[in-house]
Formats: sequence, C-alpha cells, structure tokens
Amino acid sequence: MPTQARPDPLKLAVCDDEAADRARIEQMAGAILREESIAAEIAGYDSAAALLAAIRAGRAFDVLLLDVMMEGMDGMALAAALRAGHEDAAIIFISSNREMALRGYEVAVSRYLAKPVDPEKLREALLHCRAVRSGRTTLVLPTASGQSSVAPAAVLYAEAWERGVRLHLDREILEVRLPLSQVAAMLPEGQFACCHRTLLVNLAQVRHVRYCELELRNGERLPISKYRLAQFKSAFLHYLKD
Repeated sequence: MPTQARPDPLKLAVCDDEAADRARIEQMAGAILREESIAAEIAGYDSAAALLAAIRAGRAFDVLLLDVMMEGMDGMALAAALRAGHEDAAIIFISSNREMALRGYEVAVSRYLAKPVDPEKLREALLHCRAVRSGRTTLVLPTASGQSSVAPAAVLYAEAWERGVRLHLDREILEVRLPLSQVAAMLPEGQFACCHRTLLVNLAQVRHVRYCELELRNGERLPISKYRLAQFKSAFLHYLKD
C-alpha cells in the first residue's frame, strides 16, 4: 500500500461480563494508545460467546483483552476455540484468578494482567502486542484448501477478483476469500503499493517502473493506472531509500 497512507488502526476487543470492569479497561486502553499516538478501534463485548460469534462472522482484531472468569463460556475456552480456528490475534488475559490465567501458555497468551489492572502494565502489554503485530513474518489466510500460511515476502502481487483476492506467488496462485483492502491491511506497511485499484504489488519484486506499466523481477508486466502513477513512483522510491 502507498507509504503516504496512514497506518491502519490497532483493532482491540475487550471482553468482560462485568460492565464496570469492561468500561474501565476500554477507557484505560484508549487513553494509553492516544498517549502513544497509536490509532485504535476498541470494541466491547459482554460475553465470550458474543465475541466468538463476531469473529466467526468476519470481525477482525489485532488484540483481544479477555477476562478469564466469565459466566457461560470463559476466557480460556474462548481462547482455545479461537486458536483451534487458527485465529492469530494477540491475547491478553485479565483476571483476579491468577492460577487460571497462568494457564495461558496453553493458548499462546501474550500477557496476563491481574485485576485491578495497573495502567503501566497494560501499556507494556499493548505496546508488546503492537510490536509483535508489526513484525509479523507470516499470515494465516482462508483459502479453498483451508487456512494457509503465507510469508509476505513470497507474494509478488495481490489481485482482486470476484470472490476475493488472488495472491500471485513465485510458483503458485492462492485464492484468498477476503477483500483486497483487508489483505492490504495485513501486509507490511511500506513494502506494498497499489499500481491499480485491483492490484497491490510487492515493491521488493519491482525491477522497472515506466509510464503505463511496471516490470517485475520475473519479467511479468503489470499495468499502472495514470491516476496512481505519481503515488506509486513515490512509494517505490521511498522503499528503495529505506
């Protein structure tokens, strides 16, 4: 995506069946991220079942702040269900039950915070999760054959099509059932740029940029929209300087 675009907001979900605790954590997280100049979107859920249903319906999050002890499905069961479905969002357990929360290793929890939550410990946990997200080296994407792991560096370009996105790799094409905008948000900022409204190109794979087309290192040529030419050239030059 073009380097001039603002970074995508960090998407957080706070799940706690205690309304007061949920509101406090949402408020605290929002204040911390504003202080750190990190754009964020925060959604609150009053049950694990509600959050699980939202994610299964297509809602995507980068960080999940989960109370461990909840009525019905608890935070541990929710985390296990998400990991079983290949959901790779960072998970932060929040609970007054330390023994239960420390079982987080079973579901790859990033951090455990005791109630009442200390603001500085929450700050460290959020910044840690954001750093891990920014350095993500593989993506897990829904394809016709199931959940497929893809390294961003292996993507030559992404092409929008009627059912989602085709990821063009060196020796294969993966059909991903997500919109191009969502795939773009998952790729490393500054490494990919749009040369056309339906094409997102890995700048590391570009050999030449001409008036109406670009040439990849494998010799393949792709069109450049005249409306995106200046922006694409700027993104490419910026990438080469880094």
